[in-house]
Amino acid sequence: MSLARHPEITVHKRYSSAAAGAYQFLPGTWRIAATKLGLRDFGPSNQDMAALFLVEQRGVLRKLDRQGLCGVVLDRLAREWASLPNHAGRSHYGQPVKTRAALQAFYASRLQLELNLAAEHRAASPIAG
Repeated sequence: MSLARHPEITVHKRYSSAAAGAYQFLPGTWRIAATKLGLRDFGPSNQDMAALFLVEQRGVLRKLDRQGLCGVVLDRLAREWASLPNHAGRSHYGQPVKTRAALQAFYASRLQLELNLAAEHRAASPIAG
């Protein structure tokens, strides 16, 4: 599949969705983020930037950075991503969700992995001098 743009393919299963990519962007959401950020393709780094843009739009980027996937962050982001649990532990859109604890554990483990990789990269890089 080409990453030149959002595929805009609707899948019909238990519910219909045209969400695509690592963050399951809907076409309209992707267009808004891509336009605001000047993104030219649907590549992984652009998807990361668009996801952070959406987190910032929901007003929880700083809280996510400082507190991880705490309850407030998940509740705000549940309105953006249907598979995230709101304060009641359910999807705002009736979709299946993971538990808050499972998401928090996954987030913490991935964050630690990324921090370890960054530390290894710094240790292997020659010191500029």
